[in-house]
Amino acid sequence: MRASELMKKYGMARHAENGAYVEKHYPSDKMSRAASGSIYYYVAPGEITKFHRIDCDEYWCHNAGADIEIWSFTPEGSLRKLILGTSEAAEPFVFLKRGEIFASRLHADSPDGAFITCITVPRFTYEGFEMIEKEEMLARYPESADFWEM
Repeated sequence: MRASELMKKYGMARHAENGAYVEKHYPSDKMSRAASGSIYYYVAPGEITKFHRIDCDEYWCHNAGADIEIWSFTPEGSLRKLILGTSEAAEPFVFLKRGEIFASRLHADSPDGAFITCITVPRFTYEGFEMIEKEEMLARYPESADFWEM
């Protein structure tokens, strides 16, 4: 199936950072933060996700569609450019450490988007989510300017 067909199959909704998602797994204990959680995530052609930081480790696994670039700034300020996918330059699995600021976009023009699984440890919460606006990114990390050029 194409990545866009998978997005429809799973009834994904818009995400705050762009893209679409559906939560797939987390323990049902409502009294504490679960040890892990997972979502299916889709990035459409021409779409970018916004830079953000979360308070948990995150694993991204490529399922279908185009390769996706992940631009990540470590807490020390180093830029990592990762390619998630199945092409020769890509890895089918990447790890993002808690506290990194990151965003994603398709690696190249593609008629299909990217369909991935994201696994967080511990479970993602919006209380641990921080969106970083473009102006702040440019001030703190001037090299992020290239991210918005497609």
